[in-house]
Amino acid sequence: MIDFEWYRSFIHVYQQRSVSAAARVRFLTQPAVSQHIAALEAELQTSLFTRAPRQMIPTDAGKELYTQVVGLIDRLEELSLEMRYVSGESTRPVLKFGGPTEFVTHEVIPMLPLDVAQYIADFGMVDQLIKRLADGELDFVIATKRMDEPGIQYVPIADETFLLVAPSDWTVPTDELKEWMDRQPWISYGLELPIIRRYYQTQFGERPDIRPEMVLPNVDAILTAVETKSGISVLPNYLIRHALERGTIQVVAPDRFATNVIYLAHRTESKHDPIINQVIKALKDET
Repeated sequence: MIDFEWYRSFIHVYQQRSVSAAARVRFLTQPAVSQHIAALEAELQTSLFTRAPRQMIPTDAGKELYTQVVGLIDRLEELSLEMRYVSGESTRPVLKFGGPTEFVTHEVIPMLPLDVAQYIADFGMVDQLIKRLADGELDFVIATKRMDEPGIQYVPIADETFLLVAPSDWTVPTDELKEWMDRQPWISYGLELPIIRRYYQTQFGERPDIRPEMVLPNVDAILTAVETKSGISVLPNYLIRHALERGTIQVVAPDRFATNVIYLAHRTESKHDPIINQVIKALKDET
Protein backbone atom coordinates (compact mmCIF):
# COMPACT_ATOMS: atom_id res chain seq x y z
CA MET A 1 0.00 0.00 0.00
CA ILE A 2 1.40 3.38 -1.00
CA ASP A 3 2.06 5.84 1.82
CA PHE A 4 1.04 9.48 1.29
CA GLU A 5 4.42 10.54 2.72
CA TRP A 6 6.21 8.74 -0.11
CA TYR A 7 4.54 11.06 -2.60
CA ARG A 8 5.42 14.14 -0.53
CA SER A 9 9.08 13.11 -0.46
CA PHE A 10 8.98 12.34 -4.18
CA ILE A 11 7.62 15.81 -5.01
CA HIS A 12 10.27 17.55 -2.92
CA VAL A 13 13.11 15.49 -4.38
CA TYR A 14 11.75 16.24 -7.87
CA GLN A 15 11.59 19.98 -7.15
CA GLN A 16 14.94 20.18 -5.38
CA ARG A 17 16.77 17.60 -7.53
CA SER A 18 18.43 16.53 -4.30
CA VAL A 19 17.65 14.09 -1.49
CA SER A 20 19.53 16.18 1.06
CA ALA A 21 17.69 19.38 0.10
CA ALA A 22 14.34 17.57 0.17
CA ALA A 23 15.17 16.13 3.59
CA ARG A 24 16.00 19.58 4.89
CA VAL A 25 12.75 21.02 3.55
CA ARG A 26 10.72 18.16 5.03
CA PHE A 27 12.62 18.10 8.35
CA LEU A 28 13.47 14.44 7.80
CA THR A 29 16.75 12.57 7.63
CA GLN A 30 18.29 11.81 4.25
CA PRO A 31 17.93 8.02 4.81
CA ALA A 32 14.20 8.51 5.50
CA VAL A 33 13.66 10.39 2.25
CA SER A 34 15.74 7.85 0.32
CA GLN A 35 13.63 5.04 1.80
CA HIS A 36 10.45 6.83 0.71
CA ILE A 37 11.71 7.10 -2.87
CA ALA A 38 12.89 3.48 -2.93
CA ALA A 39 9.57 2.26 -1.51
CA LEU A 40 7.57 4.26 -4.07
CA GLU A 41 9.71 2.95 -6.93
CA ALA A 42 9.27 -0.62 -5.67
CA GLU A 43 5.51 -0.18 -5.41
CA LEU A 44 5.25 1.35 -8.91
CA GLN A 45 7.85 -1.06 -10.30
CA THR A 46 9.73 1.68 -12.13
CA SER A 47 12.67 4.02 -11.59
CA LEU A 48 11.66 7.59 -10.90
CA PHE A 49 15.16 9.12 -10.80
CA THR A 50 18.57 8.54 -12.26
CA ARG A 51 21.13 8.93 -9.48
CA ALA A 52 23.94 11.27 -10.54
CA PRO A 53 26.69 12.91 -8.44
CA ARG A 54 24.97 15.49 -6.23
CA GLN A 55 21.80 15.41 -8.36
CA MET A 56 18.65 13.37 -8.82
CA ILE A 57 17.57 13.46 -12.47
CA PRO A 58 13.90 12.54 -13.10
CA THR A 59 13.27 9.72 -15.54
CA ASP A 60 10.41 9.88 -18.03
CA ALA A 61 8.33 7.89 -15.57
CA GLY A 62 9.25 10.34 -12.82
CA LYS A 63 8.25 13.31 -14.96
CA GLU A 64 4.92 11.71 -15.82
CA LEU A 65 4.18 10.84 -12.19
CA TYR A 66 5.05 14.35 -11.02
CA THR A 67 2.69 15.90 -13.56
CA GLN A 68 -0.12 13.62 -12.41
CA VAL A 69 0.24 13.98 -8.64
CA VAL A 70 1.70 17.40 -7.83
CA GLY A 71 -1.62 19.22 -8.16
CA LEU A 72 -3.45 16.59 -6.11
CA ILE A 73 -0.88 16.62 -3.28
CA ASP A 74 -0.79 20.41 -3.22
CA ARG A 75 -4.57 20.57 -2.95
CA LEU A 76 -4.68 17.98 -0.16
CA GLU A 77 -2.09 19.88 1.85
CA GLU A 78 -3.85 23.17 1.21
CA LEU A 79 -7.22 21.70 2.29
CA SER A 80 -5.72 20.20 5.45
CA LEU A 81 -4.16 23.50 6.50
CA GLU A 82 -7.35 25.42 5.74
CA MET A 83 -9.49 23.03 7.79
CA ARG A 84 -7.13 23.21 10.77
CA TYR A 85 -7.14 26.99 10.63
CA VAL A 86 -10.93 27.36 10.23
CA SER A 87 -11.64 24.83 12.99
CA GLY A 88 -9.46 26.74 15.42
CA GLU A 89 -7.22 23.76 15.98
CA SER A 90 -4.19 25.90 15.23
CA THR A 91 -3.55 28.57 17.85
CA ARG A 92 -2.18 31.95 16.85
CA PRO A 93 1.42 31.06 15.90
CA VAL A 94 4.65 32.93 16.47
CA LEU A 95 6.24 33.78 13.12
CA LYS A 96 9.95 34.51 12.97
CA PHE A 97 11.05 36.64 10.06
CA GLY A 98 13.95 38.73 8.84
CA GLY A 99 14.66 41.51 6.41
CA PRO A 100 16.46 44.80 5.81
CA THR A 101 16.18 47.14 8.79
CA GLU A 102 14.71 50.16 7.06
CA PHE A 103 12.14 48.52 4.80
CA VAL A 104 10.89 46.30 7.61
CA THR A 105 10.75 49.27 10.00
CA HIS A 106 8.96 51.67 7.69
CA GLU A 107 6.89 49.44 5.40
CA VAL A 108 6.40 46.00 6.95
CA ILE A 109 5.90 46.39 10.71
CA PRO A 110 2.93 48.80 10.40
CA MET A 111 1.16 46.38 8.04
CA LEU A 112 1.62 43.00 9.72
CA PRO A 113 -1.75 41.36 10.51
CA LEU A 114 -1.58 41.00 14.29
CA ASP A 115 -4.85 39.08 14.45
CA VAL A 116 -3.36 36.01 12.76
CA ALA A 117 0.08 35.70 14.38
CA GLN A 118 2.67 37.05 16.76
CA TYR A 119 6.02 38.09 15.30
CA ILE A 120 9.71 38.03 16.13
CA ALA A 121 11.87 40.03 13.72
CA ASP A 122 15.56 39.93 12.97
CA PHE A 123 17.62 42.10 10.66
CA GLY A 124 20.52 41.16 8.43
CA MET A 125 21.87 40.62 4.93
CA VAL A 126 19.60 38.81 2.47
CA ASP A 127 21.93 35.89 1.77
CA GLN A 128 22.34 35.13 5.47
CA LEU A 129 18.61 35.43 6.16
CA ILE A 130 17.66 33.15 3.25
CA LYS A 131 20.08 30.51 4.54
CA ARG A 132 18.41 30.70 7.96
CA LEU A 133 15.01 30.44 6.27
CA ALA A 134 16.11 27.30 4.42
CA ASP A 135 17.43 25.86 7.68
CA GLY A 136 14.05 26.39 9.37
CA GLU A 137 15.18 29.16 11.73
CA LEU A 138 12.87 31.72 10.11
CA ASP A 139 9.33 31.45 8.71
CA PHE A 140 9.69 34.12 6.03
CA VAL A 141 12.12 36.75 4.83
CA ILE A 142 11.60 40.16 3.27
CA ALA A 143 14.16 39.96 0.45
CA THR A 144 15.54 42.65 -1.82
CA LYS A 145 16.75 40.03 -4.31
CA ARG A 146 16.28 36.37 -5.18
CA MET A 147 18.90 33.88 -4.02
CA ASP A 148 19.70 30.52 -5.56
CA GLU A 149 18.70 28.45 -2.52
CA PRO A 150 16.78 25.17 -2.95
CA GLY A 151 13.33 24.96 -1.40
CA ILE A 152 12.64 28.71 -1.33
CA GLN A 153 9.84 30.51 -3.16
CA TYR A 154 9.66 34.27 -3.76
CA VAL A 155 6.43 36.27 -3.92
CA PRO A 156 6.70 39.91 -5.16
CA ILE A 157 5.06 42.22 -2.61
CA ALA A 158 6.26 45.72 -3.55
CA ASP A 159 8.30 47.83 -5.93
CA GLU A 160 10.98 49.95 -4.27
CA THR A 161 11.72 53.26 -6.02
CA PHE A 162 15.08 55.02 -5.53
CA LEU A 163 15.49 58.76 -6.08
CA LEU A 164 18.49 61.07 -6.18
CA VAL A 165 18.37 63.46 -3.19
CA ALA A 166 20.40 66.48 -2.10
CA PRO A 167 20.22 69.07 0.71
CA SER A 168 17.34 71.44 0.15
CA ASP A 169 19.46 74.58 -0.37
CA TRP A 170 21.95 73.09 -2.84
CA THR A 171 21.85 74.34 -6.41
CA VAL A 172 21.01 71.44 -8.70
CA PRO A 173 21.46 71.21 -12.47
CA THR A 174 18.80 71.53 -15.12
CA ASP A 175 20.97 69.59 -17.59
CA GLU A 176 24.25 67.66 -17.63
CA LEU A 177 23.07 65.70 -14.62
CA LYS A 178 25.80 63.05 -14.71
CA GLU A 179 28.61 65.62 -14.81
CA TRP A 180 27.09 67.35 -11.79
CA MET A 181 26.68 64.05 -9.93
CA ASP A 182 30.29 63.06 -10.59
CA ARG A 183 31.50 66.26 -8.87
CA GLN A 184 29.41 65.91 -5.70
CA PRO A 185 30.35 64.41 -2.32
CA TRP A 186 28.48 61.12 -1.99
CA ILE A 187 27.03 59.32 0.99
CA SER A 188 26.86 55.58 0.30
CA TYR A 189 25.51 52.40 1.88
CA GLY A 190 28.80 50.61 1.10
CA LEU A 191 32.12 51.03 -0.65
CA GLU A 192 30.75 49.01 -3.58
CA LEU A 193 28.03 51.69 -4.03
CA PRO A 194 25.13 49.19 -4.19
CA ILE A 195 22.20 51.60 -4.59
CA ILE A 196 24.16 54.35 -6.34
CA ARG A 197 25.53 51.85 -8.85
CA ARG A 198 22.01 50.75 -9.77
CA TYR A 199 20.95 54.37 -10.31
CA TYR A 200 23.93 55.09 -12.59
CA GLN A 201 23.37 51.92 -14.58
CA THR A 202 19.65 52.63 -14.96
CA GLN A 203 20.07 56.27 -16.00
CA PHE A 204 23.41 56.32 -17.82
CA GLY A 205 24.15 52.69 -18.67
CA GLU A 206 27.47 52.70 -16.85
CA ARG A 207 29.01 52.21 -13.43
CA PRO A 208 29.81 55.26 -11.28
CA ASP A 209 33.44 56.38 -11.08
CA ILE A 210 33.23 58.02 -7.67
CA ARG A 211 34.56 57.50 -4.17
CA PRO A 212 32.04 58.17 -1.37
CA GLU A 213 32.71 60.91 1.14
CA MET A 214 31.03 58.84 3.81
CA VAL A 215 29.94 55.18 4.08
CA LEU A 216 27.04 54.47 6.43
CA PRO A 217 25.51 50.96 6.67
CA ASN A 218 22.03 52.31 7.40
CA VAL A 219 19.83 54.34 5.08
CA ASP A 220 18.26 56.30 7.94
CA ALA A 221 21.77 57.48 8.79
CA ILE A 222 22.37 58.34 5.12
CA LEU A 223 19.22 60.47 5.12
CA THR A 224 20.47 62.33 8.21
CA ALA A 225 23.81 62.94 6.48
CA VAL A 226 22.06 64.41 3.45
CA GLU A 227 19.84 66.58 5.66
CA THR A 228 22.93 67.94 7.43
CA LYS A 229 24.52 68.81 4.07
CA SER A 230 27.28 66.20 4.05
CA GLY A 231 26.52 65.18 0.47
CA ILE A 232 24.03 63.61 -1.91
CA SER A 233 22.74 60.06 -2.17
CA VAL A 234 20.16 57.76 -3.73
CA LEU A 235 17.41 56.75 -1.29
CA PRO A 236 14.09 54.84 -1.41
CA ASN A 237 10.96 56.94 -1.80
CA TYR A 238 9.27 55.62 1.36
CA LEU A 239 12.20 56.84 3.49
CA ILE A 240 12.30 60.46 2.32
CA ARG A 241 8.63 61.42 2.64
CA HIS A 242 8.88 63.20 5.99
CA ALA A 243 12.20 64.85 5.11
CA LEU A 244 10.57 66.30 2.01
CA GLU A 245 7.69 67.57 4.14
CA ARG A 246 10.19 69.15 6.55
CA GLY A 247 11.93 70.81 3.61
CA THR A 248 15.38 69.50 4.60
CA ILE A 249 16.06 67.69 1.31
CA GLN A 250 15.08 67.91 -2.33
CA VAL A 251 14.70 65.34 -5.08
CA VAL A 252 17.05 65.97 -7.98
CA ALA A 253 15.62 65.10 -11.41
CA PRO A 254 12.41 63.53 -10.04
CA ASP A 255 11.61 62.03 -13.43
CA ARG A 256 14.72 59.84 -13.11
CA PHE A 257 14.70 56.88 -10.74
CA ALA A 258 15.74 53.27 -10.26
CA THR A 259 13.48 50.47 -9.07
CA ASN A 260 13.85 47.17 -7.27
CA VAL A 261 11.36 44.39 -6.52
CA ILE A 262 10.82 43.42 -2.88
CA TYR A 263 9.89 39.79 -2.22
CA LEU A 264 8.47 37.79 0.62
CA ALA A 265 10.46 34.56 0.62
CA HIS A 266 9.18 31.40 2.29
CA ARG A 267 9.93 27.71 2.21
CA THR A 268 8.22 25.71 -0.53
CA GLU A 269 6.13 23.70 1.91
CA SER A 270 4.61 26.93 3.29
CA LYS A 271 2.97 27.95 0.02
CA HIS A 272 -0.45 26.71 1.19
CA ASP A 273 -0.10 27.89 4.78
CA PRO A 274 -3.09 30.21 5.36
CA ILE A 275 -1.17 32.29 7.92
CA ILE A 276 1.73 32.96 5.56
CA ASN A 277 -0.74 33.74 2.78
CA GLN A 278 -2.55 36.26 4.98
CA VAL A 279 0.76 37.96 5.72
CA ILE A 280 1.52 38.08 2.00
CA LYS A 281 -1.91 39.54 1.24
CA ALA A 282 -1.57 42.21 3.95
CA LEU A 283 1.84 43.31 2.68
CA LYS A 284 0.83 43.25 -0.99
CA ASP A 285 -2.30 45.28 -0.26
CA GLU A 286 -0.51 47.95 1.78
CA THR A 287 3.12 48.30 0.68
